[in-house]
Amino acid sequence: MQATVRLELRSADGSVGEVRRARNSVMKGGAELIAKLFAGTASSGITHMGIGTNGSPQQPDFSTLKLDVNVDSPEDIKGGSETPIAPADIKVAIDETRRMVVVKLHATLPKEVGIGTIREAGLLSKSGEDTLVLYNRVTFAPIAKSGEHELTMFWEVTFPYGDLNWM
Repeated sequence: MQATVRLELRSADGSVGEVRRARNSVMKGGAELIAKLFAGTASSGITHMGIGTNGSPQQPDFSTLKLDVNVDSPEDIKGGSETPIAPADIKVAIDETRRMVVVKLHATLPKEVGIGTIREAGLLSKSGEDTLVLYNRVTFAPIAKSGEHELTMFWEVTFPYGDLNWM
């Protein structure tokens, strides 16, 4: 499986100011989440999108557990760092040509959420107050989001099917 994201920063008048595109890394916890969903033991699927301030490359063991929003600097994220994904904003389709099941989802951080310099994003699984799993993570060139901007993230996650011996 793999995913790509397109981030669009929109101003108050609706015009797109900045765009970023990135490919994801699936975190170890994200792979465990998919395995638990397969086994029927996960408490929830993907429920939120989140942002953070850390633009560092992924660690080789892919053990990142959360996006970094508390870095004790002037660039801290204000107003929260997550937004829920509405079930209606998750679409599943089959691409017969590429032999892929394609999941497309999107959500928007409202103007009052995620104010600061954003360098990373990810899909999250939240259940209850304390249970959070970071499924995947992308990093990109910084985006400065003020209280006048909305940030929309469009994700496309693909799952191949058929004879996978080539993998």
